[in-house]
Amino acid sequence: MRQSGFTLIEMIAVMVIMATLAVVAMGSFNPNDYELSAARDELVGALRYAQSMSLSHTGAVDYEVTLTSTGYSVTQGGALITHPVTGASAYSSSWSNVTLGSNGTVSFDGYGEPSLAGGLAWSGNQLVVTVTVGNVSDSLRVERITGFVR
Repeated sequence: MRQSGFTLIEMIAVMVIMATLAVVAMGSFNPNDYELSAARDELVGALRYAQSMSLSHTGAVDYEVTLTSTGYSVTQGGALITHPVTGASAYSSSWSNVTLGSNGTVSFDGYGEPSLAGGLAWSGNQLVVTVTVGNVSDSLRVERITGFVR
């Protein structure tokens, strides 16, 4: 009668292959990549929200996003606004290990067109903001004419 199963040598070979794959996978994992993506997406969302609110309140006071080296705040006429999702009293964020490469204010008028103040400057036809976490960085762009944020 013959028994089926794996031999000890086959089991050890499978374990060595799995350990090698785990070492390779852990070497490419960088938690800063995820934090960078989250911070960048959060800032893009805040800029898009300010633009959409300015468009929907034509003629009213413009909405602004003020960038600091470690965060941002969304205001209307200089006054903090309520966060649209959480209901917090201020639509702002401050990060301990995220750095923004630009400081200043992006304002959107009733047509959705952006204007810059406080040290921000156009690079050609767009504003480029660099977001950095640790040794990883990415950029977001605000188009000069349309205000499109990407």
